[in-house]
Amino acid sequence: MKQAISDFPAILDEVIRDLHGEPVDLLCIGDGPGESFYLEHARRSYLRTLADILALAEATGRNRQAIRVLEIGAFLGVVSCTLARLGFTVTALDLPEFMHNERLQARYRRYGVATTAANLRDYALPADSASCSIVIMCETLEHLNFNPLPVVAEVNRVLEPGGYFYLALPNQASLVNRIKLLSGRSIHNPISDFMAQLSQESNMIVGIHWREYTAAELRELVLSWGFSVLRQVFFTTHEPSLPARLLYLLCPSLRGNLTLTARKEAEVTPDFHLNDATR
Repeated sequence: MKQAISDFPAILDEVIRDLHGEPVDLLCIGDGPGESFYLEHARRSYLRTLADILALAEATGRNRQAIRVLEIGAFLGVVSCTLARLGFTVTALDLPEFMHNERLQARYRRYGVATTAANLRDYALPADSASCSIVIMCETLEHLNFNPLPVVAEVNRVLEPGGYFYLALPNQASLVNRIKLLSGRSIHNPISDFMAQLSQESNMIVGIHWREYTAAELRELVLSWGFSVLRQVFFTTHEPSLPARLLYLLCPSLRGNLTLTARKEAEVTPDFHLNDATR
């Protein structure tokens, strides 16, 4: 039975509680507590993503089961599993290193989510052309340490005409980043994270933010590849202090995160010259 839109926060919390009770431990390193901490920190982001996707779905006037969602960078599957419980047809995509985890696979099967594995560096999404109604890419783009243009072109390919591309990611021009730069500090990951990424005892294999984007850059990224921008919103993933809330009301673009909703308006035929140096 299709759940009502108003039910989604409760369903999200059920999905998160399920993960607290049975941690996935993606890389089998005993990182259940770390995953639980991440889930609680990310709850506000999950709520925003789900609300935005549900609004898009309602605007189409289509039955949710007819709306085919592909989530790129699904990670622990919170968004994918919640959307599946809400009646959407969902495929979760992530790195083979994650998707080969049997606990994660069992979880997706339990929620009725299809899965596929791919490294975005290969610039080939494992989906047929025009097979998706909505592509979601949340907290993923900033982790790519290679040219993202072929990935955006691939999203265009797999989306049906008029399909939607939804992105959420940190705002490079946030107040926090501006203060860091003015005080002579880096806005990038600490050097110690490079070592953590290469350690067998760390879940940092994709934890580094290699490239964050400003709102204008994100718009340019999608407008160049057959999309129009429907909506762009700045938000925070935590409850800011009163002074910060007042400042954000005056200047929303200082908030820490941003979302962008784009619609596929045209097919693109990229002519990329790819070699080892450009990957």
